[in-house]
Amino acid sequence: MNSLRQRDFFFKHDAALTAESLSTRNLMLLGSSALLVYRSCRVNMNRTPRVVIGLPVYNGQNYLREAIESVLAQTFTDFQLVISDNASTDATEAIGREYAVRDHRVIYYRHSENIGCAPNFNFVFEQYGKNAPYFKWQAHDDLIAPEFLERCVALLDAEPNLVIANCRSLAINEQGTQIGTFDHEIRLSDKSASDRFWRSLWAGYFTEHFGLQRSSAMQQTQLFGSFTGSDRNYAVTMILQGNVGYVEEYLFSRRDHPDCYCRIKNASDRLTFFDPKVRRELWRFMGMVKMQAYLTAIVRSSLSTSEKIRCLRMLMEWTLRRGIESVTGAGEQFGEQFRREFAANREWLDRMQQA
Repeated sequence: MNSLRQRDFFFKHDAALTAESLSTRNLMLLGSSALLVYRSCRVNMNRTPRVVIGLPVYNGQNYLREAIESVLAQTFTDFQLVISDNASTDATEAIGREYAVRDHRVIYYRHSENIGCAPNFNFVFEQYGKNAPYFKWQAHDDLIAPEFLERCVALLDAEPNLVIANCRSLAINEQGTQIGTFDHEIRLSDKSASDRFWRSLWAGYFTEHFGLQRSSAMQQTQLFGSFTGSDRNYAVTMILQGNVGYVEEYLFSRRDHPDCYCRIKNASDRLTFFDPKVRRELWRFMGMVKMQAYLTAIVRSSLSTSEKIRCLRMLMEWTLRRGIESVTGAGEQFGEQFRREFAANREWLDRMQQA
């Protein structure tokens, strides 16, 4: 049987290969090369890697290869990469299947329909990542340096109080050229859970949910909700459980390009991106939805009563300030001032460390 038919057999029903789906008769029909692939997959299924990397993607052919290659180039090799394809209509499927055959650490799964960004992110963790000690989401257009996993695993191993290990981040363009850093953005780390919550409310853009995360903490959350900006609410449910640690190296690159989510201007289109099954007109109530999600996270957390009350007061202050800014059209004045002060403190600390 030729290699194309062998490949189609392994990816029948567009699902990841499982040892149970292969009978002895089928293996004999497929030949020796198929048996080698089967043995490789069976070895992987009998053990849980220390890290699972979930790569949710929809029509990501432009940058997918670069993202996959950056993962496979890691110096820390005890990981599994799961590509979860949201029924792409471009070359994403071909690329995913190619790498799944080429490298035994790669699994390719294809959904029968586009279930949306949030459900796909949740799916790849719930189906593949929850049993591994550590998990990472990898966007199809972002890159990680070869030492990313090695440094972040070491940090989480050394500090059990951390729920996320992150690093310094670069901004790159379509060609992969550096166009800036995210050093000016607010970090979500602090000894106090309420102070971490305060930081998350006013942070402009953060990459912590793309850091290496402790799976046991992730299982205590509801993951991504089917509403715009639910990644920020998810991050809050993590940092209310523990702190965030940072590797002081630029090991993550976030790509800015015309097709990225941040370039979507229309509010209803942003909502559809997260979940196409949600009614588009619900974007008008996103503020209320996010507020409810924050309240739920605080109430359900294991924080002390005093810390919960402090978080609730911060949430009320944030709501009031953002409401006033929205009504007056003043923009995010308080948030911008907070971010400027944070950036100035970071620059001062960097200079002190270099002196």
